Amino acid sequence: MANETTTTTVNDLIQSAINEARLVETQGADLSDYIMVKNGVGAQDFPIWDEETMSSVAEATDLANAAFGTGVNTITPGEYGLMTTVTDLSDLRAAEDVFIGIGRVAREAYLAAKNQAIYALCDGFSTAIGTTDTDITLALIRQGVATVRSKKGKGRLILPVTPWVLEDIIGLYNTTSFSPDNIRNQAMTEGTLPMLEGVHPVMIDNLASGTGTGAIDEADTKTAIFSEEALGMALEYDFKIELERDASLRATEVVATASFGVGELKDDWGVELLVDNKD
Repeated sequence: MANETTTTTVNDLIQSAINEARLVETQGADLSDYIMVKNGVGAQDFPIWDEETMSSVAEATDLANAAFGTGVNTITPGEYGLMTTVTDLSDLRAAEDVFIGIGRVAREAYLAAKNQAIYALCDGFSTAIGTTDTDITLALIRQGVATVRSKKGKGRLILPVTPWVLEDIIGLYNTTSFSPDNIRNQAMTEGTLPMLEGVHPVMIDNLASGTGTGAIDEADTKTAIFSEEALGMALEYDFKIELERDASLRATEVVATASFGVGELKDDWGVELLVDNKD
């Protein structure tokens, strides 16, 4: 058997339930819903088409041939995994279905892994605007929209919002006619916020490492405004969970795995936002 940490007491299972509740509450949305996704085995090629121009022509005049060129960005997936071991006594003594609970926790961990992999790409766009340690503003969002649209970025524009940036961005809605109740309900149930300056803010959990806990100790990280076609994900296989019996240990291994990779497709269709991610 693989090296393992064994869940042996009811207290361990209670902690799993606490972790599950915390993750469900803070998970936000799935950022892979807002980027290009291709399913397949191994590395996936994403064609990047050139911009072409349609011009006026005179009647009965031959058109000049235009060569439609394309580049290719390749994204290679990799495996992600999580395992715990549940003893028979722990399973028998628990007041709830342990395996269902662990499955929920593992699913949320998978969602967090995807979100953080995509969110990390915000730091990769060549163009950056804003100032670190300065609260996000409507003017900065408008500048980001103009920057991406000026490069002909297509589709919806997405702004990943961490909890600490959310704290600041909620205040921006006070300058508009949005109902506070509608904003809160949409944020908590869907992980999204009403459009702001033509951008879709999407709330995600922030797992960036800091020196402690709380807003002051959270590490500053970069967010971004990007087109849905600026980033891509190669999904080799989606989340799956398996059980393996370890009879000599009188326990069952719970193994959750997935295989995916993310990458940048069109650099100038996204812009880094340097804002305050801590207070």
